[in-house]
Amino acid sequence: MPTPLRPLPGSLEGRPFAVSAAVQAGVGRARLRHERLVRPAHGLRTPTPPRTLAQATAALALVLPQPWAWSHLTAAELHGLPVRHPWQPGDRLVVTRPTHAGPVRRPEIHGRLGMERRALTLVGGMPVVSPYATWRDLVETLPRDDAVVMGDALAAWPHTAEEDQLGLTSLVRLEAEVLNRTHNHGGPAAQRAFALVRAGSRSPMETRARLVFADAGLPEPELNAAIFDEGQWVAMVDFLWRGQRVIVEYQGDHHRSSRSQWMADVDRMEMLRDLGWLVIPMTARHVSHLDAKGAFLARLRGELLRRA
Repeated sequence: MPTPLRPLPGSLEGRPFAVSAAVQAGVGRARLRHERLVRPAHGLRTPTPPRTLAQATAALALVLPQPWAWSHLTAAELHGLPVRHPWQPGDRLVVTRPTHAGPVRRPEIHGRLGMERRALTLVGGMPVVSPYATWRDLVETLPRDDAVVMGDALAAWPHTAEEDQLGLTSLVRLEAEVLNRTHNHGGPAAQRAFALVRAGSRSPMETRARLVFADAGLPEPELNAAIFDEGQWVAMVDFLWRGQRVIVEYQGDHHRSSRSQWMADVDRMEMLRDLGWLVIPMTARHVSHLDAKGAFLARLRGELLRRA
């Protein structure tokens, strides 16, 4: 008859734990080798495989040598910044340590150095490089549009009333990161990307659409701007060329898949057109497909010139 499996101490049951902590709690080596425990990393046990970034980082944090902080793409995703390829099980996590301490050397970790030069914050109780410093770290390797998408998200980052009074807006703090580290490789790339960052975009695709206009040399539109008629608020629109009375509305997939959203869009566009505004719908195809983009830009450029 097989020996009954000894339960884990209550402090370890049903949660990730370091093997060293289990040994100190009196758990035997045989119990730690049991097949019911998952081994996602050396010296670590979990009841189930980590399936999300939050689970993976919380587990690995138990076995990392102090001091450390999550950084780069790992930090960006923990902060909720838009990343093109979110973490998947099996992907490596990025950890930064002070230069004098040396990098973390684990197969599941990409070890980086320079923590002493970066502002830190806490996410889920874990040390994470600040979102502004994270953007500066990533801008050297991200494609330009991805860097600007992340920068636009940071431009809308919440800040306190005290920071507001001191003029420490999100854009100011982002610019400070660019200026403070221009001596590093990639300084010009950071400056070029920052020059394209704007406050006002509400989604990554709105940023990508805005960059289509910028690359074509079109005048900059107002972003998520209010329309008024005889002093009364009428609508908030994605892109507005007020002087020419031209509006571009980015139509994400939810505008197509939701019948109620689609019907509301139709009514809204008709109302704006009745007030003398030209409303041009824009889709992902106009951002990524060369021919569709060219035709869209030709129409928009022509309307802006005609209505100037």
